[in-house]
Order: sequence, then C-alpha cells, then structure tokens
Amino acid sequence: MPLVALSAAAAILAYRSGDLWITRLLQRFDDPYFHSLMVAVSWPGYQGRQWVVAVCVAALLLRFGLKIEAACLLISLGSGLLLANVIKLIVARPRPSPELVNVYLDHSTLSFPSGHVVSYMALFGFLFYLVRTLMRRSALRSALLVILGALIALVGPSRVYLGAHWASDALAGYGFGLLCLELMIYLYRRIKSRRISDGEG
Repeated sequence: MPLVALSAAAAILAYRSGDLWITRLLQRFDDPYFHSLMVAVSWPGYQGRQWVVAVCVAALLLRFGLKIEAACLLISLGSGLLLANVIKLIVARPRPSPELVNVYLDHSTLSFPSGHVVSYMALFGFLFYLVRTLMRRSALRSALLVILGALIALVGPSRVYLGAHWASDALAGYGFGLLCLELMIYLYRRIKSRRISDGEG
C-alpha cells in the first residue's frame, strides 16, 4: 500500500532529496502576492481555526435543516485530525530545519503527515461533496466549488512553500485525508439511504 510505504520511509528518513528540491524550487517564487496567497491558504488551518470554520458551517447546515450533514461534517474533521495526530506520533518525523529551507513559522508538532492537508481534505472535501450533490446548478454553487477545490489543491504546496512540511508530508496528507473523506461519504450515504428506507427522508 503506497501510504504504508510512504509512512515507513518517513519514519526512517528525516527528508528525501526530492523533498528538499521541491521546497527550494517553490521558495524561489518570492513574489509578494504569491507569498500572501500561500499564507492566506494556510491560515484557516492554524490553531484550531478549522474547528471555527466547521462549527460555523455546521450551524448554517442546521439552519437549513441538514442535521445529518452537519454532524457528518464535524465527524469528518474530527476523525481526520485524530488520524493525522496518531500517525504523527507513530512516524515521529521532525519538521523541516531552517538550516535547510526557509521556515516562515516555527511549529512544535511533528511533520508527517501534514495536519493541514488532512483536515482540508476531511472538512473542505466533505463540504465540496455536499455542495456538489445538494445544491442546484447556479453561479453560487460553481463559485463555492471553485473556492473549496482551490483550498484543497493549494494547501499542500502552501505548507511546503512556508517550510512547515516536506512534499512527502503533504502527499501523505492528501492520501490519508482522502481515505477519511471516502469513509465519511460512505457512512453519510448509508445513513441517508437508511433514513429514506425508513420513510424519514
């Protein structure tokens, strides 16, 4: 399994030559607008801010009577963060060193996998699924899908650019995050189908 192999390699090696090359390549883009974009993309994932976002979105879903969706959104984020933290403790890979790359913000937690990426996949990925399946086609729906998709796509590069993670940390984050997301969608669809069969949907 690729994720197992990636985790095993991360437990042995602090970083790979490819990790260092990718980080230095991204950090060559010293344009202030690009830097601001990378900082902005990462901002919602710091210091529990993802929970603020999740609770606010869940409250909005409840406002529209989407109780199951609100609960599943919170469970998706919680399970993703729990998985990421457990793997961090098992692998115990250190963060990128400022002696090797530019580190824009010090972190006290471990590096593998990227918690930002896992949480974005679990939270914004599930929200992307809800918007795509529940909303009618409209300009708002399209805008939400673009924004959510961009956050997910850019969070990995932003963590590498900011020197918070190696590229393999971000890649593992996408993998583990996708695993959580797929399980959550499966659980959500099972719950919805059961409620429909019971005459509650």
